Amino acid sequence: MKLSKPVNVKRDKSRRTKDWFASITDDRAKLVIPIGPRFQADLPPCTPRFSKTDSTIVESESDTTKWLGTTSWPMGKHEDMKDDTVGKGRSEICECVSPGSIECVRQHVSEKKLQLQIELGPTFWKWKFDVMGEDVSKLWNLEEQKKFEYIVKVNATSQGGNFVKSALECFPIQSKESIVSYYLNVYIPRRISVRTRSGCKIVDTDDETEDMPCRKGSQMLSWECELGK
Repeated sequence: MKLSKPVNVKRDKSRRTKDWFASITDDRAKLVIPIGPRFQADLPPCTPRFSKTDSTIVESESDTTKWLGTTSWPMGKHEDMKDDTVGKGRSEICECVSPGSIECVRQHVSEKKLQLQIELGPTFWKWKFDVMGEDVSKLWNLEEQKKFEYIVKVNATSQGGNFVKSALECFPIQSKESIVSYYLNVYIPRRISVRTRSGCKIVDTDDETEDMPCRKGSQMLSWECELGK
């Protein structure tokens, strides 16, 4: 009896992955779209009701609001709200000592955040604006922040690394949610700020290995994590 050759699982899996990827990128490949209740959504027929007095379409309140959820803000009518200035930026002249500096930007952001807190009231915390932006850094001391920067740099996701896993090992008291929050709210904005202020017109936020400009006399920090300490 002739024994069959052992199947190379890794090679077979790699071949199937390449075939699947080729079917996605190949414009000539015609994929079959299955039809049936398992593949298509069952949408009820649209039967709008017409007004008896005229030909206008009348929709019941339940049909128009049942998908909108519960309104958190604004509560009631706010006639003093102004939406014509959205997207136009700050209109007043900056009176800071160094306009455009990091301190200037932080000052204006802090002022607008306080204004937003007053306008939203309890909704400010309900929408978790209190855990957004630079304020997230207040939950991390200076040493932890420097260590985090080093961890991200040596475990760059652009090179297949996983900085979240390494950060969880180095910061056992931090959760995955807090680590990702610090990365998105503090690390990335700071990195973009440093690069743009150094004259870079194009900043790749996904490339953590890109060297940041350092101040004169500064050195690269090296950290070692002691697990269980």
